[in-house]
Amino acid sequence: MIHLRLFFLIAAVLAAVPLAAGGPATPVAVELPADDRLFDGPDADLLNANCAACHDAAMVMVQPPMTAAQWSATVAKMRSVYKAPVEDGDVPRLVTALAALKRE
Repeated sequence: MIHLRLFFLIAAVLAAVPLAAGGPATPVAVELPADDRLFDGPDADLLNANCAACHDAAMVMVQPPMTAAQWSATVAKMRSVYKAPVEDGDVPRLVTALAALKRE
């Protein structure tokens, strides 16, 4: 008898689930922002391989203009403090590319 009551209880709950869902969903159109996550232009491959793993291009582009020396210090900090996997051989080209993005 207990099993029969349990069966009907479960059946009633399962029958009520679609009613609680509130009817069919209506589609929603969403306009996504511009895809500015990756760099383009000269040295895009280098910048995307070394910077875009953690930062989108827009984040880098909103930084104030910095000299090559300032970018060198920033890249060194990213490597030492945040363990960015930038190869030693990529550092000079990376610094030059970053400095060329926005000149003072």
